[in-house]
Amino acid sequence: MKIPDYQTCRRLLEDFAVPGHIVDHSCQVARVGVCIGRDLRRQGLNFDLDLLAAAGLLHDIAKIAALEKDCDHAELGAAWLKQKGYDEIAEIVRNHICLDTDLDGLPVARDIIYYADKRVRHAEIVSVAERMQDLKLRYGRDDSSRQWLEEMERFTLAVEKKLFTRLDFPPDRLCDRAAAIKIC
Repeated sequence: MKIPDYQTCRRLLEDFAVPGHIVDHSCQVARVGVCIGRDLRRQGLNFDLDLLAAAGLLHDIAKIAALEKDCDHAELGAAWLKQKGYDEIAEIVRNHICLDTDLDGLPVARDIIYYADKRVRHAEIVSVAERMQDLKLRYGRDDSSRQWLEEMERFTLAVEKKLFTRLDFPPDRLCDRAAAIKIC
């Protein structure tokens, strides 16, 4: 498994012209992901924290390019990362919007990054409700998109339950705990 280090991730973000505000968001997603992964490790699950950090940093690598091309940024970012040989990170990136997971199974890295992204509004760690409200304001343009976002919120809360039934702290403590993680 090939995992880029922090400097390589930063170089990739620069190479793909990711703007600073998206880099700031991605740093927070990486921080939240590592925080959750670290605590799940303490509960006996084996998570590669470098993988979580890199996937968090790179999850929105194609956000601006996809807007310009009118395509799915998760799919485009995954394709770019796969071309670079980062297959496992590509799969996590592909799943950060529409997660393919077993809600009854053990947490996996893509669950963590999906959830971390749903806890970070811009560069601030917020509740799922606050993040979803922001997404609804920005992307809820019609009944279909609003319905999709409502389903995403319900699903994200199910992922939250999957993760936090294994953690020794509640979701509202995530911000404090993640603050201690140094990524960017």
